[in-house]
Amino acid sequence: MTKFGKRFAAGCCLASLGVASPALADVTVGPRVSYYFDNSNLRTSDLNGLQDARQVVDEALTQDLRDASGFDDLTVTVQDNGSASNSDQVGFPMIGGMINFGNDRDRFTLTAMIGSGKTTTELVSSREVEVTVGDIFFNELSVIQTVVSDEVDRIDAELTWQRRLNENFAILAGARYERLDIAGQGAITIQSTDEVQAFVAETLGEDAPSRNLDGAAQPTDIATDRTLETYSARVGVTAFVPFNEGAVAFFNGMIQGSYQPSTNFNTRFFGVNGDLVREEDRIDSGELSIGPDFAVGAQFALAENIALDIRYRAILYFPISGDFDFGDTRVNHGVNLGVSFRL
Repeated sequence: MTKFGKRFAAGCCLASLGVASPALADVTVGPRVSYYFDNSNLRTSDLNGLQDARQVVDEALTQDLRDASGFDDLTVTVQDNGSASNSDQVGFPMIGGMINFGNDRDRFTLTAMIGSGKTTTELVSSREVEVTVGDIFFNELSVIQTVVSDEVDRIDAELTWQRRLNENFAILAGARYERLDIAGQGAITIQSTDEVQAFVAETLGEDAPSRNLDGAAQPTDIATDRTLETYSARVGVTAFVPFNEGAVAFFNGMIQGSYQPSTNFNTRFFGVNGDLVREEDRIDSGELSIGPDFAVGAQFALAENIALDIRYRAILYFPISGDFDFGDTRVNHGVNLGVSFRL
């Protein structure tokens, strides 16, 4: 292979990775395929607030029962006893492309990829409801199981600037945008004792205000929708070393800071006939995070104007604000394969 061919091949890969190259071509383009994993749905520290087992008074039901029974010392309390979640991280087969342009000192790379994945999440929680009248009390325990299958569409877009320092090192900086559109279908099943329900029904002369959504014994169908967006800025360095004829190994290391805006979590509940029973919207807090972003891999020259590169990349997001603990890290990682063509 000619010296030009070897230098071009390194340039194709390393420019597309945001690393140093002699940049002999004004424009390089190429397709990209990858398989990435995202553990966003595995984080559970936001459930800690439910595990405090704090009792709260159901003011509305308490007042209704006092009015109907005449007992002024009647109180209805509700206690959440905690929740547990079980799920698999989402795997995304993705496809996209990149374009790299600039001069032999400063290069810019724009990469965009799309993909989709699936996962199933099970959430189990328990709740205790107690009615007290003087020294008399009625106690009811409920176990609530929610199983939802999510379909997740993913978009990644990234712009990187790199400045060559010498033949083996460069500095780089850039911005990244990630979007997850999540649509879920599932069911909620509630199993409970009926002491409180029976007391409320007898006292009010009607069925108790339903805590089982539509009052049905069978599971209640639900549908959920939410969108998670992440905006990131990053800066770092890169190094590469030729290790064979037409082959280059590289390491790319950056520090990133990210912001995920607050999101709306929409849930719709359906009855036995498929009719919409209720709709709820929950606002989840925004999140600031920091962490490393690194990639390691190798590039191989296939021809004078064509190069193949493969890499493993991992991005870690340590929350510093929002609903999750600092140690409850979000991780994106996976392998990427690309072919670069010099125009």
